[in-house]
Amino acid sequence: MAKIVGGFASSHSPLMSLTGELWAVHAQNDLRNSELVRPPDGKLVSYEELLASADPGIAELSNVETFTGRVENIQKGLNDLQDRFESINPDIVVMFGDDQSELFFDDNMPSINVYWGDTMKVLPRKITPEMSEARKMSALAYGTKEFDYPVDSDLGLHVIESLMDQDFDVSHSRYMKEEYGGSIGPATWYLQKTRSTQPRPFGLPHAYGFAVARWFADKTPPILPITINTCYPPNWISPRRAYALGQAVRKAIEAWDTNKTVAFACTGGLSHFVVDEELDRLALKGMEEANAEILTTLPRVRLQSATTEIMNWVATAGAMGGTKMETLVYEPGYRTPAGTGCGCACGVWE
Repeated sequence: MAKIVGGFASSHSPLMSLTGELWAVHAQNDLRNSELVRPPDGKLVSYEELLASADPGIAELSNVETFTGRVENIQKGLNDLQDRFESINPDIVVMFGDDQSELFFDDNMPSINVYWGDTMKVLPRKITPEMSEARKMSALAYGTKEFDYPVDSDLGLHVIESLMDQDFDVSHSRYMKEEYGGSIGPATWYLQKTRSTQPRPFGLPHAYGFAVARWFADKTPPILPITINTCYPPNWISPRRAYALGQAVRKAIEAWDTNKTVAFACTGGLSHFVVDEELDRLALKGMEEANAEILTTLPRVRLQSATTEIMNWVATAGAMGGTKMETLVYEPGYRTPAGTGCGCACGVWE
């Protein structure tokens, strides 16, 4: 039987790769972001509305000195995560991730998708002269060279068949297309506008690319990408379902007839584009205690917009079962006086 040897997780926000000086540059995007959801009431608001109701103390944290200190801690956490990953050195990595206008659009938006082709193309983000230094630096964090990343297709087929037997109606993908594009929304909750993406070549989605580029320690163990729709209503996954999915995938791995070692991994979150420190700490507590009750009842009203990427962590926690997660770093990355930013974290299950 396959042996499960650990779990790994990190945020993948640009704040995880930018310098302190560039946090403020990247923050300029927040002033026109139409997906700002205010905690704790979950109301979709403008930047000006968010600023008017923000804790005045947050403004004291919005400076380069504070940003730089947070960056140092984040990089220490990522380095520690990389070292832990390298020391465990799994044969295969089963990854939970989300898709944000990358491969899936409203013509076909699966709630759960398993990719089981032999490889998945890694395509570096395009760097153009008009891009800010912040955008250029963050683009490099998802990979800098084009290559075909190996996927364990045998495990993929096994997991798909096992999930179907466990009453998970999963979609599957076996090859990539030359171009991807389409539109998403409007729908319900925070998704009040249409998001359009012109067809373009695209490779390994960001939720997988960040881990491969930043903390896989230059290793290329085959992966199995399991993409869950965390972000887009109406068929976005719930905390309860994400946790159950992780449990079901673990059951499949444990029944796989092989002597290979398998790790689980994810990236994403925590709260953003508005920092919800209370929710972040609740989710981390659930993982640190291996507390399924906390993780499966995280409040949906606070799990909107990109904060929903916490579901990637919840699925990984479900896969790790009773193993408690060690938080390597958590930084509430406030980058404006309005409280926009990202909860930046790294964790490991060993």
